[in-house]
Amino acid sequence: MTSFARVRYLLGHRVAKNATAGFIVQISAFVAPLLVVPYLSRVLSTEHYGLIAFSTTFNFYFITLVEYGFNLTATRRIAVHSDNPEMVARITWSVYAAKALLTLIGFVILVTASLSVPKFRPHVPLLCIGYLAVLGDLLFPIWLFQGLQKMQKLIWRDLTSKLLSLTLIFLFVRTDRDYLLAAGFQAGATVIAGLIGLGTVPLVLQHRWVPPSWEEARMALREGWPVFLSMVSFTITSTTGVLFLELKGGPQDVAHFVVAYRLVVALRGLVDPLKAALYPHISRMAARSKTQAIRFLDKYGLVLTLPFLFGSLSLLFAAPWMIRIFGGPKYSASIPVLQVLALSPFLLACQQNYSTLFMLTFGYEKRWSRFVLQSTLLHFALLIPSIFSMQPPLAVAFTMMFVDAFMLTRTYLFYRRHSRLLTADFVPV
Repeated sequence: MTSFARVRYLLGHRVAKNATAGFIVQISAFVAPLLVVPYLSRVLSTEHYGLIAFSTTFNFYFITLVEYGFNLTATRRIAVHSDNPEMVARITWSVYAAKALLTLIGFVILVTASLSVPKFRPHVPLLCIGYLAVLGDLLFPIWLFQGLQKMQKLIWRDLTSKLLSLTLIFLFVRTDRDYLLAAGFQAGATVIAGLIGLGTVPLVLQHRWVPPSWEEARMALREGWPVFLSMVSFTITSTTGVLFLELKGGPQDVAHFVVAYRLVVALRGLVDPLKAALYPHISRMAARSKTQAIRFLDKYGLVLTLPFLFGSLSLLFAAPWMIRIFGGPKYSASIPVLQVLALSPFLLACQQNYSTLFMLTFGYEKRWSRFVLQSTLLHFALLIPSIFSMQPPLAVAFTMMFVDAFMLTRTYLFYRRHSRLLTADFVPV
């Protein structure tokens, strides 16, 4: 097979098609906010922009609750049983039932917490508007399409919702008083995408409806528990810093951090579609041959991280220019924050090779959860003293970078040790 033929084969492979579709969906999820950041950062005050950012971050706890790790566990189950339409339908509706229960529990917790904390009480309407993003996560069955490797079916539906959100913001958010509309239009886009995605489910399921039983829903929750604990720890390390900024500094510190962090998150988010496309493929490969799956990771893992290295270096050196464009002169304090966080996407891309694509694929969920718990403890051990000894946004940024480096080191050492053990007796034919 010639080199040209190999390239054509790889580009035509289902994994490549799903990775491309995932990239488009993920890019739209982060590019849409980036397109509107220069507008909102100038129309809204730093206080109201910071409050919207805080609401988004606060509700991310509940997105994590509702997601519950199903994007990994349900994806894996559907990938393994993709040849059994009835089982796929049963898994799908059981996951929906579990997510619906978690959505209700999350809303009760949100309202209770918002009314109990005096500093949050004036912003209950904003926090409830932000909860629309959680409802969107309930509705949008990305885990189903990932497991079936049919991500391309979601592209135009996702792009339509994002375009509608941007249009509404530019048309109706004109002054600082319209900050609630800005929050509603951004969070509401996920509900629109979720409704469209839910309407697509019958088109991909051969058995369109299998009544879910609560026993099956409980089984889905039990299976996802170790991954959920890990995701909670990840959420704590990635979002609690913003909560600390709000409590200690106020909305202005939140705004200065978030303007930089959104640029970083846009690049970090591109790791997800690559992981989502490879995860079911490697899961099926590992079910047949663990050695083959490890050889695949050894051959392609680091190569796939090179674009993220280039992107991270671009963030590092172009930080002043990017902040001037996306935030404007009043966000100059965001420049050093972006420079500190710049290498974070590359570290995350490297880590995913050894955590999700190896540890979860090969059944090391408990060990992975232990690593994540250790990183959470390290996060608080570093953040609490540093936030009182330097500028709070920089303290959060440095803490996140140390935790990323820690997780990469731990997962790489685990991979190197256990992959050698699994392939020790392998003799190429």
